[in-house]
Amino acid sequence: MLTPGARPSMLIAGLLLAIVAQAQDQRRYLIEPELWLDGQAQAASPLVVSVDEPGLLIGSDDGSDDESHNRVDAFDGDWRLEVRARPMDDPLELSQSLWIDLRLELFRSGQWVRVLDSMLGVPEGEVSTLSVADEGQVPTPETAEVYLRLRTQRLQRADPSPSGESSAAPMP
Repeated sequence: MLTPGARPSMLIAGLLLAIVAQAQDQRRYLIEPELWLDGQAQAASPLVVSVDEPGLLIGSDDGSDDESHNRVDAFDGDWRLEVRARPMDDPLELSQSLWIDLRLELFRSGQWVRVLDSMLGVPEGEVSTLSVADEGQVPTPETAEVYLRLRTQRLQRADPSPSGESSAAPMP
């Protein structure tokens, strides 16, 4: 049985937990991808994503980036990259890393074909790499079927949405 003084304390604690959970869910991250397909660099603009809300990049193998997202037609060689950010399970937020769920699809022979569906751990401000290459081959941007580098940056609530540029140093 709860004492009359315990009920307000439990209510306040519950409200605080709800506020903290909501604040965590509103965190935003800048995801800066660099993508090569079959040795060809692709135009991949930075994305701003919230926790568990995917960002989508659509491009073409000719290096052009289609950010309109309302393009209906797809052509062979087109690609789409879906990115979803998930903070590490760290209640104290000591880890400055993110799990990034990645899905890359290529348009081939009239249909979208998934070539990558993976998760990548990315320490904030550092570069992490994911590649698809033949067995025994040392993956490089020039030799891998898919070569993806990602950098993440946590955005403060007051940070404006970037216009394709970030304050982070260029990737090596």
